[in-house]
Amino acid sequence: MITRATGEEQMEDPTNGQTDAGEWNGEQPGIHPSIARAFRALDGSGLPWVLLRGEDDLVRPNGDVDILVAGGQLPRLDALLAGAGFRRIMARGHGSHRFYFNYDATEDLWLKLDIVAEISFGPFQQWHTLLAPGCLQRRIRNGLLWLPATTEQAWLQLLHTMLDKGGAVRPGRMETVRVAGALASTDDVIAAFVDRQVGPGTAAQLLKLVRSGSVDDFREPARRMASALTRNAPLRTRLTAGRNRILRLLSPTFPGRFRRGLVVGVIGPEGADTTILLRRLGETFPIPSRYVSLGRTAPGHGGGWVTRIPGGLHGQQVIRQLRSALAAKYHYRRGRLVLVDRPAYDASVPGYAAAGGQKETALAAALAPAPDVLLVLDSPGGVMPAGNGGHLHEVLEQRRQARLETARRLPNAWVVDASQPQPLINRVATGIVWEQVSGSSAVAAPGQPGQPGQPKSAAPEAGGQP
Repeated sequence: MITRATGEEQMEDPTNGQTDAGEWNGEQPGIHPSIARAFRALDGSGLPWVLLRGEDDLVRPNGDVDILVAGGQLPRLDALLAGAGFRRIMARGHGSHRFYFNYDATEDLWLKLDIVAEISFGPFQQWHTLLAPGCLQRRIRNGLLWLPATTEQAWLQLLHTMLDKGGAVRPGRMETVRVAGALASTDDVIAAFVDRQVGPGTAAQLLKLVRSGSVDDFREPARRMASALTRNAPLRTRLTAGRNRILRLLSPTFPGRFRRGLVVGVIGPEGADTTILLRRLGETFPIPSRYVSLGRTAPGHGGGWVTRIPGGLHGQQVIRQLRSALAAKYHYRRGRLVLVDRPAYDASVPGYAAAGGQKETALAAALAPAPDVLLVLDSPGGVMPAGNGGHLHEVLEQRRQARLETARRLPNAWVVDASQPQPLINRVATGIVWEQVSGSSAVAAPGQPGQPGQPKSAAPEAGGQP
């Protein structure tokens, strides 16, 4: 049966008289401490929620942690999870999906919660269902977790594979699909729902296919299921898919920062590889990033003839820096993470102005957005990185003190000990940036970063237990 609403077909809620299965007495899964805090926060709201899948992958999740909540939780979800150390990233065009991130610097681990208030399928959430209320009503308890009823969880996994993934099964997920096929039943309410929406006998045929182990044969049945669901509500399906496809062209960003990105700058001594640090930040951070450099560069191809023109080399440097500054402004306006190598603060370092860099950098600084977070790489105790240009120790120390003075003067500057191994520098820097932009004190960076302008080391601490 298909009900109609506002002139369009919608998938019905197949709720029947099935009672709550109650407490499940199986083995309690391990859970990362931050995720455990999020689950407790959801419990404390007093409204129902369930972990849709992946209860055996919560210590170091290999992907999203998928959670279904009651619709009444959405208005207070941001504040609720902020208390557990998670910050929402706005990603438009994903239906009811809300994405929350946390960074565990102790383990160099990003955690992502994918929370929905409805159950929709398809790559653009175009096939809406009314399954969520019944799923929440029939949930079962497993220690700290709430899970869907066993057969419903199995069916949700199968529909996720067929409709969201187009029938494609990665090698690491084959066993999950086989287990779901073994647990699912044709007597389940979701099986009846599939038969009503796609055609009589569809659920039984799908279970037979899954249990045969022929995962390579999933794509054609998945295509037929998708076509049937689209025929049930063609206008709604196409409008939803088209709208979400367009909205996804907008860059994910933090709430309250729409059309405004985040700028992270790095300065440090000669020989400190700021580029590696910034690119590592860009690879792992949960919003799109772009790298730009405002520093002076060696002449490229054709540099020989440029040097023969009076002021040619200087003009070339100005053009390059202005182009980088305009690129930074553009990506900042697109809401992206802008990673600025050698921002304008280098102009205060002794020797920089003498080399003719001050005017070039001042021009670029007038156009480039100011860093929200400035990381100052420092080599304390006389330890200087390789590739320092052969400068005397006294000169290098003078420049180091100038950078430290910049850090003390700016409230958004943080000093990072650059004498550590690069992976630890990356970890500390990521923790600092995330803590500042998320406004969360729950990010446990190694060595626990203190006040701005003070060196940050990376001495990992053991994480807590849920």
